[in-house]
Amino acid sequence: MPLTVRRVLYSLLAALGFIMMVPLMANMRRFQAALAMDPIAVESALGAGAPGWVLRLTGLFLLGLLLATGFLYAALSAGVPRAWRPQENGVSRCRRCDAEIRFGIGRCPVCDQQLVW
Repeated sequence: MPLTVRRVLYSLLAALGFIMMVPLMANMRRFQAALAMDPIAVESALGAGAPGWVLRLTGLFLLGLLLATGFLYAALSAGVPRAWRPQENGVSRCRRCDAEIRFGIGRCPVCDQQLVW
């Protein structure tokens, strides 16, 4: 799959996650009114005795948050070149192009690949 298609797909799934968070934000006044009855007992407002709409919207919000953060990270990190470890048996060589390199150098002088020591 091309990188552009992968990034667009991940971005659309992240946008879906953000859209899944909107219903709780739209009903925030109603949610605050449910909490205002007893502001100290937040766990009772979100616990088993809570109204069904609170549990549904909170669950949808948390699922959307998880989806949005996961796919946003995937969209932003897709296509970033990974660093290569040089081969260190005797003479150090780049694993990508097999060029001879000095110890501790950050990039391969032949293929310009980032190296990790």
